Amino acid sequence: MLQGIRTVGFVVADLAAARAWYADLLGYGPYFDEPFYVGFDVGGYELGLHPQEGPERAPAVGGDTAYWGVPDVAGAIEGLVAKGATALEPAQEVGGGIVLGAVRDPFGNALGLIYNPHFAPPLVAAAAGDVSDRAIREDTWVSAPPEAAWAAWTSGEGLAAWWLETTRIELRPGGPYELYFMTEAPAGQRGSEGCRVLSYLPGRMLSFSWNAPPHLEKTRHRRTWVVLEFAAEGAGTRVRLTHLGWPAAAWGEPGSQWPETFAYFSDAWRQVMGIYAKHFGG
Repeated sequence: MLQGIRTVGFVVADLAAARAWYADLLGYGPYFDEPFYVGFDVGGYELGLHPQEGPERAPAVGGDTAYWGVPDVAGAIEGLVAKGATALEPAQEVGGGIVLGAVRDPFGNALGLIYNPHFAPPLVAAAAGDVSDRAIREDTWVSAPPEAAWAAWTSGEGLAAWWLETTRIELRPGGPYELYFMTEAPAGQRGSEGCRVLSYLPGRMLSFSWNAPPHLEKTRHRRTWVVLEFAAEGAGTRVRLTHLGWPAAAWGEPGSQWPETFAYFSDAWRQVMGIYAKHFGG
């Protein structure tokens, strides 16, 4: 019957202050913003803020606490405390690699924090109507047939031959497509954790969700996606990469990291495709 949390609502004494605090924390503004309710889309789920109309509730951590997914619980507690929250429970592993902790926001609400390596987030987290026409496009020619060019992206062995040695890839829709650029970093901060294979055509196409690097913390939560297309051309293969899923509304907001993220990947994909072509003698 229960299919997971869809909305978490908080009652706040100062709606404007709470709106500003959570907008800064998330890195983008609410999709619904009225004097009686403020709603944020957080990875396909909703955080709702209601103005307080009665006595303040005592903050607590217990059976009614909602737990929010984070890649690093201890780091999240430290960051939230720096923003004005109060630590309630330290990070502690409770079994199976699951880590819990909690803080109280400046408005009296308990925020549970959880790192759960067994939870698969949504394949992409684009809000309806909020995908722009922006795209990063790179293409290269490689001296290999389409099947070999495609295989270099679709398995750990294939990627290890030219790019990264440590990966977790399962070639199936919804399977992990995780590339670990910083293997010594804390769990959730090593690379593309949580990214997934979206679809594929053997020898012809691969698409996967993608995230920003950890230093771009305001955009890392939202998945964009990458499409690779492979077509025979002469004695080799033309490979086209398109990076899509860039938001429209959050782009120009104060403090937005989306322009920086776009610029980062514009440069990164150019370098990656150069390394890829060189591997095949291009």
